[in-house]
Amino acid sequence: MRSAIRPAKDCGEDCAGVAHARSLAGFRKGALALLALGLSCRAFADGPPTIVWASDPVRPGETVLLMGENFSKDSVIELSPLSDSGPATPKNAPDAGARQSTRIVPIQVGDHSLKFVVPDRYPMGAWVCDVLNGKQASPGVKLNVPDVWWMQGDGGDSASPGGWLRVFGKSLNPGGQSRGTLRGPDGAELPLPIRASNDYALQFELPAGLASGDYTLLIHNGLGDGAGWTSAGAVTVRLREPWKTDVFNVKDFGPKPAEALLAALKKAEANGGGVVFLPRGRYPVQDRLVIPPNTVLKGEAMELVSLYWPDFDAPPRELITGSNFGVESLSIYCQNHKNVVADTADSRGVFLRHVRIRANCYFGIEQADKEFRNRRGPSSQRECGAAIWLQGRNFEVTNCDIYASNYALRIMRGKVGVIAGNHFLYGGRGYSIENTERLIFEDNLVSGDNLLAIGNDLTTFWNNYCRNIYFARNHLRQMFGADREMMTLDAGGGAYFGKIASVDGAKMTLADDPVFHDYAPKPHTNWEGAAVMILDGKGAGQYRFVTANDGRRWEIDRPWIVDPDATSRISIAPFRGRDLFIGNTFEDGGAFQLYGAALETIVAENKGARMDGFLVIGLNPHGWGHQPSWFCQFLDNQILEGNGYGPRSASFGARGDDEAKTFDGPMVRGSIFRRDLCLNNSAIQIGPSVEDAIVEHCVVENNERGIVTNLKAGSVLLRENRFANVANPLVVGDPSRTLVIEPADAPSSAPDHRSR
Repeated sequence: MRSAIRPAKDCGEDCAGVAHARSLAGFRKGALALLALGLSCRAFADGPPTIVWASDPVRPGETVLLMGENFSKDSVIELSPLSDSGPATPKNAPDAGARQSTRIVPIQVGDHSLKFVVPDRYPMGAWVCDVLNGKQASPGVKLNVPDVWWMQGDGGDSASPGGWLRVFGKSLNPGGQSRGTLRGPDGAELPLPIRASNDYALQFELPAGLASGDYTLLIHNGLGDGAGWTSAGAVTVRLREPWKTDVFNVKDFGPKPAEALLAALKKAEANGGGVVFLPRGRYPVQDRLVIPPNTVLKGEAMELVSLYWPDFDAPPRELITGSNFGVESLSIYCQNHKNVVADTADSRGVFLRHVRIRANCYFGIEQADKEFRNRRGPSSQRECGAAIWLQGRNFEVTNCDIYASNYALRIMRGKVGVIAGNHFLYGGRGYSIENTERLIFEDNLVSGDNLLAIGNDLTTFWNNYCRNIYFARNHLRQMFGADREMMTLDAGGGAYFGKIASVDGAKMTLADDPVFHDYAPKPHTNWEGAAVMILDGKGAGQYRFVTANDGRRWEIDRPWIVDPDATSRISIAPFRGRDLFIGNTFEDGGAFQLYGAALETIVAENKGARMDGFLVIGLNPHGWGHQPSWFCQFLDNQILEGNGYGPRSASFGARGDDEAKTFDGPMVRGSIFRRDLCLNNSAIQIGPSVEDAIVEHCVVENNERGIVTNLKAGSVLLRENRFANVANPLVVGDPSRTLVIEPADAPSSAPDHRSR
């Protein structure tokens, strides 16, 4: 039976969001209408509507999710194209020129959400959206305007004349016509050339003669006329402090390579820095090598120069270390080791370029922890450290070739860096990134090189946040040890779960004492940078950052849009979010997972094969802290081979859980799966404790099941997805909480209503 969803009343406007739908088997048209408007939503709003989050980027013919407060079954959306002269008239509108906006009836309404479809006839553009409850209107929000999350320059925290400036976020280049300009303190504007761009990242070139100073960067993505210009924020331009370029050739310091190297480094230290140059040759090193500040240890070429260490019984904590140093164009060989190259916490500007590291604790060994030809390796590769250990600021690792016993790369509280163009082969973990922000990790190969090689992570084991990671065009493969995650956000922890006694702007008082949890024997108590998240009740779906805490008194970075009240429950937990995973390839391993908490993260244009899929999960790990995952979008991804290891199969999916069973509300909100492709034994699964998920314009081919929703998933929209050679295209857990809208030209496919 074919049926169209109709609004409960005639809105008197263009109900552009009312899409063609097919009925769920066994449901009458009246039930469909109720389902479209949301069975669980409020009948009447308590006050004016308020939008706290809106999903974009979005194209014409696609669904927008609005999260907020005081939505009702009578709410309608007013959508206006953004332009210089106010809302513009969409092309081909039936009364073009007479009206400036379109009123749209939502296709699904939840307790804190509305979903509506952008009219097909709209050209791709930037829009202003607000919600109307009769004569009450919400403040408008903009869709498809540039949303800048962070910036980085060639100097890390700054950019230099003749250098580069990169911008990260969403809706940055939807039409391929982005541009930017620098506005100086005097108001003068300077257009900037774009070196590279995509929807999530822009790179600008700065003129060589640009004066140092503080500027404002303005960007435009090609949509919305002049009204589409957006401030990306303040930019500091300054000359990079040059290191001395005096060259100290190691060959000039005597015939013994080991002694000559130390003498050249000592000379560079006395000089206040310089270049310690190693001509072709092999250079033995007997102990820890400390590079003086502002000194570069540079070889003639990576293939011509090697440093090598003896096989230590008790290796030093690191083989090469220092603050503000560089290593370039040479190779490093070692056997039993801890960390190979490490900076210090106060480092600023450490770099490794064209460095080859061969750190193999089992060189010449037949079995771990067994003597072979008078040599014994460690009992486990986990006794070794990292090939590269970073904890400073403004670091760079580029075009290096790393072979590591355990970690290839470990970043611990390091901030603002570039990891690009490297090969990381490893025996333990490829990378572990703890408490990092503003990191560019791109064009790297990360490959397990041991049957016990495990996965990789962005973590907050002992800290309050790990955020603003641009992870692009990397190739990850061969990770089958332990949990096998090809990428995960990880670490249980939290400070509070419960009610708020009072709110006063950016200050709030908790109803009970906080209880701190992390992985340290004595958990930390300063939670600056963590997230305060309203899990349910009034104001649900909002988060803020902690700026100070003392007992029950906490301060956040800005006031709430909707203040929580006695109905609200909050969680204070580490923040992991605003990350971008773009254009990567994942082969042979476990899952790519946004593992509670993950907030406002985009996973786009990735490919996976023989792995466990792409997942978003909200949890209360160990009962230490409720870590929800909100507003994560999976766009234009592909699972090419759905077979995982053995009986495992890959899927796109969302699910939540509370191990402590203290919270029965949704742990995952606003997950969007759009234009994703599932081939060859892969599927899409919406699990329990999930609210307001959208699966739209996805394709599933060659599998037993297509899309599966759990009985405990609520306000789910499955819209215009397509299936080929799928035995059971739809397996719907609770038809009263799931809206199915099929393509108008699709053959009827009655869903299976068995609970999942």
